[in-house]
Amino acid sequence: MSRTIAIDPVTRIEGHARVEIELDDAGKVRSSAFKVMDFRGFETVLRGMQVEMMPTVTSRICGT
Repeated sequence: MSRTIAIDPVTRIEGHARVEIELDDAGKVRSSAFKVMDFRGFETVLRGMQVEMMPTVTSRICGT
């Protein structure tokens, strides 16, 4: 019997998030999803940017 495990809410991030894990009949993971219901908009600024620069830019945007 397949089943779904949901961890809701995920409290270690700002905003609302949920993790869904779908298991098959053997108990192995068939699919998993991390769903965030928050949009701040700066993600579009990061599109196409070098991955090495992202931590520097996001830490300045988020104010940490």
